[in-house]
Amino acid sequence: MAAIIQVAVGIIFVFILLSIVVTEVNSLIARATKLRAKTLRGTINTVIEDPVIRAKVYTHPLIQLVKADPVAPTQRISRDEAESIANGSIGSVDYIDPHTFVDVVLNTIKAESDQQLFGALLNVIDGMPAGAERRGLRVMVNRIVTSGQGMSELRNSLRYVEDHRYRSALTEIVNQIDEEVSLLGLEPTTNVSLMAGIHQISNPNLRNALSTVIASAENMEVARGNLESWFNNSMQRASASYAGKMKNLSIVVALFFALALNIDTLHIARTLWEDPARREIISNEANYAVQSGELQSQLDGSEADDEFRAAQSDDESSLEDAIETGASVAYQLQDIQDLSLPIGWSFEAWRDLPEGSYALSDPNNLWNYFPQNNPEGWLGLLAAKIFGIAATVIAAAQGAPFWFGIVNRILRR
Repeated sequence: MAAIIQVAVGIIFVFILLSIVVTEVNSLIARATKLRAKTLRGTINTVIEDPVIRAKVYTHPLIQLVKADPVAPTQRISRDEAESIANGSIGSVDYIDPHTFVDVVLNTIKAESDQQLFGALLNVIDGMPAGAERRGLRVMVNRIVTSGQGMSELRNSLRYVEDHRYRSALTEIVNQIDEEVSLLGLEPTTNVSLMAGIHQISNPNLRNALSTVIASAENMEVARGNLESWFNNSMQRASASYAGKMKNLSIVVALFFALALNIDTLHIARTLWEDPARREIISNEANYAVQSGELQSQLDGSEADDEFRAAQSDDESSLEDAIETGASVAYQLQDIQDLSLPIGWSFEAWRDLPEGSYALSDPNNLWNYFPQNNPEGWLGLLAAKIFGIAATVIAAAQGAPFWFGIVNRILRR
C-alpha cells in the first residue's frame, strides 16, 4: 500500500474513533437535557398556537409531552393555566406518531362542538325504547360525528320514526343544528362538528391554518389525511432543527476532545509520513477493524438517528443507558490512546537550548507556546496547532459514517 494511502487511512481511522466518541457524548447530552423532546415541543408550539388546545393535546394520555394531569377536551381552563401546563416540565416522549397526533387534535377540536351540536340529539335517541330503530339512529349520529357525513340520511330517516313525539323532538333538534351551522357560515353537509370546532378556536392563526388545511376535505378521512400531511411537514422542520442543533453540539464536543487530548491532524499526518513502521501498524489496524466488521458494529451501536423516533424511558433505564454510553466513550478513548500516536500534552521546561533545536519545535509541549520561552518559534507552532486542531474538529463533526464510507472505499481498491 502506498505511503500516502497509509497516511490517509491512519488519519481517517483516528477521525472515525473520535467521531464515535463525539456521537456518544452528544447522545448523553441530548438525553440529559431532553433536547429531542424540547425540540419537538418547540415545533408543535409553532403549529398549535392556541395555548388551551396545546395544553389539552400535550397532556392527553396518548401524547404526554409534559408532566401534568390530563386536561379533558371539554374541560374549561384559562389561558394562563393552559400556558403554565403546556410550558411545564417536559416528559420523556420525543416522538409522536402522526396518526395519534391527528386523532388527539381532532378529538380536542371536535369534543365541545360535538356536545353542543349533537348532545341533545343523542339524549333524545337514548331515551327512545330499546330496539332496532334506536340503534339505527344512534349509528347514524355516530357516523356523522366520526366521519362528518350522513346528515341528509339522518333527516330522511326521521320521517319514518314511529312515535310522533320522538319524531317531532328529533326533527326540531336537527333543524336547530342546521340553523347553528348556518349561523357559522358552514354548509350542513360534511365535517360539520369539525368545522364548528375550528370556528370556536380563539387563536386566529391556528383557526385560519386548520380551516385552510381542512376546507377541501370531503369527509373526515380526507381531513385526517390533510392534517397528517400538515403534521409530517412540521416534523420535517423539527428533524432539520434537531439535526442542526446536534451538528453545532458535535463541533463543541469535538473541539473539547481535540483540545483536551491534543489530537492535531497536521502533527499526526507528519508523524505518520516520517515513521513508516508506525504508519504500517496503524494502517493494518484500520484495515482489520474495517474488514472484520468490528468498526461497523461500533458504528451501529453508537450512530445517533437525526429523525424523531419513539423513545420513552424511565429514569432507571435512562441511568443504565448513560452508564453504558459512558463506558463506550471510555472504550473509544482508550482505542485512540492505544494507537501510540503523537497525541496528548506535555510540559517540559527547556533551558539554554540553541535556536532551532528540535525540542523547541515539539508541538505537544505547552512550554514552547509561551513567547518568552520560545521567542523565535512559538508563533509558527501556534498557527500550525490551530490549523491542526481545526482540521480535527471539522473532520470529527462530519460523523463516523461519513469517514467509514471513505476508508472502506480506499481499502477495497
